Amino acid sequence: MAEILVTVSDTGEAYVGLAGPEPPEVRESVALDGIEEAAGLPALESLVLDFDFYGRLVGIRVTSGARSALPPALLDAADRA
Repeated sequence: MAEILVTVSDTGEAYVGLAGPEPPEVRESVALDGIEEAAGLPALESLVLDFDFYGRLVGIRVTSGARSALPPALLDAADRA
């Protein structure tokens, strides 16, 4: 099973790391707040996708409202930052 590392801060931010315990350097980040569907799905307004040097998705940042954007089970198992 792949290791997914989730951290949550008291400020409502979260990070879902998809590349294991030592994630690679992020080369590019893409915020999803600018896409048309963001108006219908409020969670999209706070999501940012992180990609490595090869263009692979390595993490998902939640810039605010983690409790609204992520499933409760994922947050319950998260590390606190």
